[in-house]
Amino acid sequence: MYLLIALAVLILIYGYFIEPRWLAVRKYREPLIAKPTTWLKIAFLSDFHAGGAIPANWWERIVLETNAHAPDIVVLGGDFVVDHASAVSKLAPLKDLRAPDGVFFVLGNHDFLDRPQDIRTAFVDMGFADLTNRSIRLKQEGKEVEIQGLDDHWYGAPQPFARSNPVVPHILIAHEPDVMLDLEHGKTDLVLVGHTHGGQIRLPILGAPWIPAKLGRFADGGRKMRNGVPFVMGRGLGQERGRPRIGARPEIVIVEVGV
Repeated sequence: MYLLIALAVLILIYGYFIEPRWLAVRKYREPLIAKPTTWLKIAFLSDFHAGGAIPANWWERIVLETNAHAPDIVVLGGDFVVDHASAVSKLAPLKDLRAPDGVFFVLGNHDFLDRPQDIRTAFVDMGFADLTNRSIRLKQEGKEVEIQGLDDHWYGAPQPFARSNPVVPHILIAHEPDVMLDLEHGKTDLVLVGHTHGGQIRLPILGAPWIPAKLGRFADGGRKMRNGVPFVMGRGLGQERGRPRIGARPEIVIVEVGV
């Protein structure tokens, strides 16, 4: 009995104090055309959940690590706060993110719980661009790629999207992986999402007991394929309302896309 209690205490200490600050960097390489001649490096960060007990130096560390990978573009995938819009001020260190093609963002479901426009304004004031229901075209060594963002699927108003040119590689940014449910082959070449935290608690062999998505365990993180479209799911950087992380380390996602 004492051994079981001691083991439980150790697991809780690990889940609350060790793994949540054990940062991972997941790298993916996705050719968006048959024979790419150049590569665009995207850093995808999501699920910050500011407003809990996360220390400020954690966000400083995220910025330093992200910048060290020299991304061409940084995309922030939503859930910046837990409940209150005022907590976005805790993410002030993000203003030091650096990418020559810019920093872009969409909101997540938690951001709609309290004054989402205040969160948008805070990031615009940092010099970031709101990608909600709009697209941008980037040029990389003479090649083009289109990046399109969607509003949150739970509380926002995502608009129907379409690539502006069928021959230009297209990347879709959303918060929830459920965007893949209605995605048809050919509408995009790659999807980047967050939201599920990989389940946040993952058991050996069994995996995550519960995933907050209609796709269920299929949306537990990493790279998956659906309807012929690859999608990469970041496991996020924070914790929702102090829940521990066990077997689902916080992560920065780096995706090199070939165009």
